[in-house]
Amino acid sequence: MLYYLTHGLFFYIAGIILAAAIGVYFVFKRLKNLEESRKETLSKRVAATFDVRFNKKIGRGKFKEQRLNSLESRFSITRRAILVLIAGTALIAVLTPIIGTYSPTLISVIVACVSVVIGIAARPFIENMICGLVLCFGKLAKIGDIVLVDGEYGTIEDVTLTHCILRRWDWLRYVVPNSLMMNKEFVNYSLIDNYRWVYVEFWIDNSQDLDIVEQIAKDSPNGSSYFSGNETPRFWVTELTPQAAKCMVVAWATTAADGWMLSIDIRKNLLRELHKHGIKTHLQNINIEEKQNELKQEKAIDNS
Repeated sequence: MLYYLTHGLFFYIAGIILAAAIGVYFVFKRLKNLEESRKETLSKRVAATFDVRFNKKIGRGKFKEQRLNSLESRFSITRRAILVLIAGTALIAVLTPIIGTYSPTLISVIVACVSVVIGIAARPFIENMICGLVLCFGKLAKIGDIVLVDGEYGTIEDVTLTHCILRRWDWLRYVVPNSLMMNKEFVNYSLIDNYRWVYVEFWIDNSQDLDIVEQIAKDSPNGSSYFSGNETPRFWVTELTPQAAKCMVVAWATTAADGWMLSIDIRKNLLRELHKHGIKTHLQNINIEEKQNELKQEKAIDNS
C-alpha cells in the first residue's frame, strides 16, 4: 500500500512539474511571437515617423535601438512575473496532497501564520513586481531614459522585476525600487522626446552695448558640438535694475545629457567673448565699487 502511495505521489509531483514546464514553454513561445510582431511594427513606425519628429543628429539607428531595448525590457519583466506565478501555482498544487493528511484545524492555523509571514515578508517584492509591470507597459520609464528620481539625475540602464538601475553622471549606479518610481514624482526628460531647452543667465552693466551682447550670446552655442542646430538661439533680457540687466541665452540640445554639456560650453564661450570685447558684467562693477568704498573708509580712518 505504501509502495503505491509513494509511487502515486511521485507521478503526481512529476505530472505537476511537467505541466508547469509545458505551460512555461507555450506561454514563453507566445510571448516571443508577440515580441517579434511588436518589433516589426515598431521598425515600420520608426521608418515612417522619424524624420518628422526627431532631429537627424540622433540617427534613425540609435532611435530604433532605444525603442527596441524598451520593448525587450517590458517583455523580459513579463516573462519573469509569469515564471514566478507558474512556479507558485505548481508549488501549491504539489503541497495539496500532503496538506490533506493533516487536521483541518492545524492546517487553518498554519495557513494563517504562513499568510501573515508571507504577506509581511513578500509585500515589497510583490509591490515592486507590480510597479515594474506598470512602469514598463505604461511607458512611464524605459531603458535609455534620462530621469531625475529623488534628487538623483541619470540614465536608466536596466529595468528588472523589482528595481531600476540608474547610471548617474559620474557613472555611479543608483538602485531605485520600482515602488519608489510609482509612489513618488520623478522627472522623465525622455518621456515624449529627447530634446532639451537649455538656458544660461548672466548679468551685464547697463552702460554696455546691448546689440553686441545679444550677438555674442546668440553665437555662444554655435561652437558647441552639443548644440542641435535645429533652431536659432534666442536672447532675452529678463530683469532690469538701476545698475544692470539680467540676460538669458536659450538654445536647443538633442538630449538632456547634451543639454548639461551645452550649458557648460555656452558659459565658457560667453565669458571668453565678453572679456575679449571688454564688456563688464554687473558683478565686476559691484566689486570695483565695493573696493573703492573700502579704500575711502581706510583713508578716512587714517586721516582721523
